[in-house]
Amino acid sequence: MKTSTDQTGNPAKSAVQGQRLRAELIRSSRYSPLATIVTDARAGNAIIAVNDAFERLSGYVESDIIGQNCRLLAGAGTCPTSRALLRQAIEAGRPALVTLINYRKDGQAFHNAVMIAPVYDQSGCLAFFIGTQLKVDGEVQDSGIARARLADLTPQQLKVLEQMARGIRHAEIAKSLCLSIKTVKMHRGALVQRLGVQTSTEAIRIAIEAGL
Repeated sequence: MKTSTDQTGNPAKSAVQGQRLRAELIRSSRYSPLATIVTDARAGNAIIAVNDAFERLSGYVESDIIGQNCRLLAGAGTCPTSRALLRQAIEAGRPALVTLINYRKDGQAFHNAVMIAPVYDQSGCLAFFIGTQLKVDGEVQDSGIARARLADLTPQQLKVLEQMARGIRHAEIAKSLCLSIKTVKMHRGALVQRLGVQTSTEAIRIAIEAGL
């Protein structure tokens, strides 16, 4: 069995970096105002963390759902096509946004806008997925509206957001765009403000809606 290593070929260092990334994602998910889960892409996308907003939305507490799969929220009214779109995105390691009917623990159905974004480790391997859920009255907004919102961004902010939506970390974005990590974070803060949202996750959702 092949052992994942970091760019220096050090398995021990790679393991430490993987644990740090895992802890960082779980910690950041706790602060998100959106219902958020973290899954382990290397373990069948088993859920490794959920936040308070997810517990309120779904009716499940974290101990109910750790080790489970998001299929737990599906039911008779869940659209097979939407589920297939999510499955294909997961297999391809790319972001996706769908609206589908999910079910709370008490059996109550609701329209759920589900956004998933991949997270890659230092060696460029798919490691985790961040998933956010938002109860909506119907379908998500038209892609044209989302594209119009992105028109307020500068070209550099748009490039940063595009890579964020692909699950690329700040260090890799900085390297790709020949920027400092501090500058990438500055662009992230500015684009969140320009889009009129509260978090990076909400900005990513707009990017995916727009087909960025």
